[in-house]
Amino acid sequence: MLKNNRASKRQLRRVRLIVILVIIMIVCLLILFGLKSPMFNVAEVEVDGNHYYSDAEIIAMANCSKDVNIFNGVDCKDIRKRLLKDPYMEQVTVKRKLPDTISIEIKEREQVAGIVYGSSFVVIDIDGIVLRKTSVDPKVTVLKGMNISKMTLGDTIEVEEEVLLRQCMDIIRAMKEHDMYFKSITIQEGLVKAYVLDNLVVEGMADNIVSALKNDEIQLVVQELFKQKIERGTIKVTGDSYVSYTPKID
Repeated sequence: MLKNNRASKRQLRRVRLIVILVIIMIVCLLILFGLKSPMFNVAEVEVDGNHYYSDAEIIAMANCSKDVNIFNGVDCKDIRKRLLKDPYMEQVTVKRKLPDTISIEIKEREQVAGIVYGSSFVVIDIDGIVLRKTSVDPKVTVLKGMNISKMTLGDTIEVEEEVLLRQCMDIIRAMKEHDMYFKSITIQEGLVKAYVLDNLVVEGMADNIVSALKNDEIQLVVQELFKQKIERGTIKVTGDSYVSYTPKID
């Protein structure tokens, strides 16, 4: 009886070994088939999460080629590294989607401000990361009155007026979170001038303006002025978020 049990166990081990070997052979054959079969050639590159760059621009930056084998013709890590070299790319994920698709998921840094730099603008995100330098209107809030001491693409910008920059970014955060937009912001001797239009300005201390934005008080005044087709004057913000309007501009 004991011998029969031992023989049965040996037989079971042999069967398991044979099954494992067969599975390994099948996997190897599938891999070899996949490396050669046109069925696994890249036919499509999907891009998701991009806003600043178009799908075509992302694919070109990634150097993604079609009609190459998805296994041995595509290096997902290299694609990710190439994309992350661009300062607009905060996070990048690259995956294979069998049988023939490469998926690129992106989280971009959002450009929110441009600091005047001579006749150009240095565009930054909400954390002060330098995204690009441009000589044309960047279509974001322009910050004036600062001296840039260091700017490197992909790194945090450095200015001589660190406190002013921080105050400006606090205003922009509140602006974005509470449905408001300023064309430009200037801070001189602690006084903020945030321009809604070229001749319509919000004036006050930075903290007071942030508080008034969060309470939607500036927005309500601007909406009322627009209803009356008024596009000129000064919206003054004082302590306790008190907001008033005068048609005069200093």
